[in-house]
Amino acid sequence: IFRISDGVLRVVHSRADVFVSEKGTPLKVFGTIQDITDRKRADEELRESWKRLTDIIDFLPDATLVIDNEGKVIAWNRAIETMTGVKAKDMLGKGNYEHSLPFYGERKPILIDIALHPEPEREKDYTTIQRSGDIVFGEAYTPKLAPGNVHLSGTASVLRNAKGDIIAAIECIRNNTDRKNMEERLNRAEKMESLGTLAGGVAHDLNNVLGIVVGYAELALGGVDKSTPLRRHLENVMSGGLKAAAIVDDLLTMARRGVSGSEVLNLNKIIADCQKSPELEKLFSYHPSVKFKTDIDNDLLNISGSSVHLSKSLYNLISNASEAMPKGGTLTIKTTNQYLDKPISGYDKIREGDYVVLSISDTGEGISANDLKRIFEPFYTKKKMGRSGTGLGLSVVWGTVKDHNGYINVESEVGKGTTFTLYFPVTREDIAAKAETVAISEYMGKGESILIVDDVMEQRDLAKSMLDTLNYKTSSVESGEEAVAYLKEHQADILVLDMIMDPGMDGLDTYKSIIKTNPQQK
Repeated sequence: IFRISDGVLRVVHSRADVFVSEKGTPLKVFGTIQDITDRKRADEELRESWKRLTDIIDFLPDATLVIDNEGKVIAWNRAIETMTGVKAKDMLGKGNYEHSLPFYGERKPILIDIALHPEPEREKDYTTIQRSGDIVFGEAYTPKLAPGNVHLSGTASVLRNAKGDIIAAIECIRNNTDRKNMEERLNRAEKMESLGTLAGGVAHDLNNVLGIVVGYAELALGGVDKSTPLRRHLENVMSGGLKAAAIVDDLLTMARRGVSGSEVLNLNKIIADCQKSPELEKLFSYHPSVKFKTDIDNDLLNISGSSVHLSKSLYNLISNASEAMPKGGTLTIKTTNQYLDKPISGYDKIREGDYVVLSISDTGEGISANDLKRIFEPFYTKKKMGRSGTGLGLSVVWGTVKDHNGYINVESEVGKGTTFTLYFPVTREDIAAKAETVAISEYMGKGESILIVDDVMEQRDLAKSMLDTLNYKTSSVESGEEAVAYLKEHQADILVLDMIMDPGMDGLDTYKSIIKTNPQQK
């Protein structure tokens, strides 16, 4: 440092070169002095500027890192320390993709590297990626971050100097796992709602057709001698119709129109009955190497629901679990009471409350992340056709659980198995006494009048034939409007109403219109 004539201090760089003879004797000295004040000042300003920038980066709420042109980490803020558990002192100066290890457990280019050196092939690793000039936005699942499979969104950009040259890159990262899960649940619910509407419409039309097939087959069987060949043909028609009706019932359940009534139940009883069923015995004959275990809470609380639909859902889950273990394994059914004092976010968002929890676990092949998103869709199946049903099994489970105001959680890892956990709200009511079976003679009428309202002629004729056989006096009309007009001039002890009639009034609107003038109409 020198003080020049005007008293100003200047920073100089001095150098002296000594020239010597062949014998090593100094001959002369050549010296240079260079004023580097401006350069030192610029360097100091640059250091101050970088310090201010790193201070700002350090206090950013988003996890942030900066790498230089060589891929070495030059900034690692507090938020990213918290996110990854890696301290800045252990990361600064590290290269060779060290910064990817906390996220992926392997060294590979991540979003900040793609911003610095675009690699179209690497962009396939992201669920979403968009580029706009120097800025790249991306979203991806990160398997290494606790608690695992965390979904992150990041925005990376290159940094340029005054000349426009790229000198570094910066990335800001956010954990948006909750938002991603919420979006997936919403999309899943909307998709299932749309599929349910479609399935409900198809099932309604099929119901009309199958009702006629099964109904007339049953009527015909009643009048055919057991010894005639015709009876076997009618029995086959009846059997096929009933199988098709079971598929329609699955469609209606998936459409959330299948649970028409409920009773107080205990899941332990449903599980016990399922274990004794011939269907389960047949299923396990296909999978002799599968071990079946139960872990039952003997003090299990009651729920309100449909035993038919719950039994079918339980069987479907057991069937899926068995299919997932072609080389054998263990299938475990567990029940327990659980109180949730706060919501749980998983495959479904489960609200706080008292629940009876049913879980079905297997040690099988597991479900991939892509398949897991679609398992409840109707006909989305990878099971063996012919042996494993229609592809509606999990759709039935979904519809049944939702109809019971319950929730589903699914946990699976490829190669390690799957657990389906079903949450059903508790009821404090007691189980009612079992109703006694009523003899067919008790259904016989005494000439009471019945008005049948149905928009399908074959359904009207079938209902009329059945009720006439049971000694009722029947009349029929094909629309709600005709029913209203008929009852203005006639009386009926009871109405039998088709609920879905199109076009015109449906069954509910028809009944509402009738009771305006006849409040006591049954």
